[in-house]
Amino acid sequence: MTDLAQEQQRVWTRSEVEAKVGEILVESLGVAETEVTPAASLVRDLGAESIDFLDIGFKIQQGLGVNLHTAEIRDRVMAWGASVHPTLAALITERYGVPMTVEELRGLEKGGLAAVLGRVASRKSGEVLPGAVDELGRALVDRLVQEFATLGCAVGEKDQADLLAIMRSDLSTRKLTERTLDLLTVDALAGFVCAKLGPRLAGA
Repeated sequence: MTDLAQEQQRVWTRSEVEAKVGEILVESLGVAETEVTPAASLVRDLGAESIDFLDIGFKIQQGLGVNLHTAEIRDRVMAWGASVHPTLAALITERYGVPMTVEELRGLEKGGLAAVLGRVASRKSGEVLPGAVDELGRALVDRLVQEFATLGCAVGEKDQADLLAIMRSDLSTRKLTERTLDLLTVDALAGFVCAKLGPRLAGA
């Protein structure tokens, strides 16, 4: 059996996965080892671009025997930011019986969820219950949490709170997508790998 085949079949510990992922990122992105910290964002801090995610995924497959489509993960995370408006339109119709188009929501995005619910209240000829902003924002954040869960990783409470704070005052796709991409950290990538390793992860 070749050394490569042995590497692809071996059992890994979490710390070994983290070290291997760090080596791959240094090689793929041309960054210093000191920059590859657990909390470093692959995009914002390490400068990863679309083609880099393909290379990272290939190297993870070669080095750890894990078929991890990193480019697909990136695209799915970005898709959450792009889907906020249609998801929100559906939630508003479901919860308040007020139809609202994506175009109308885009016109209100700079006022955030407060502006959107203000429009809902004006159509219902009454006030929206206190706490509705956070309740609606939490429903949107929960969709992201579920998306990350299907990929084998969790979204921390602080990140959830940050996203909710943004949505209170700004629903622009660009801002939400940028913040969501920040969730693709070195630690998250190691988590995705560990989830894929399954029984080849020590202690799993």
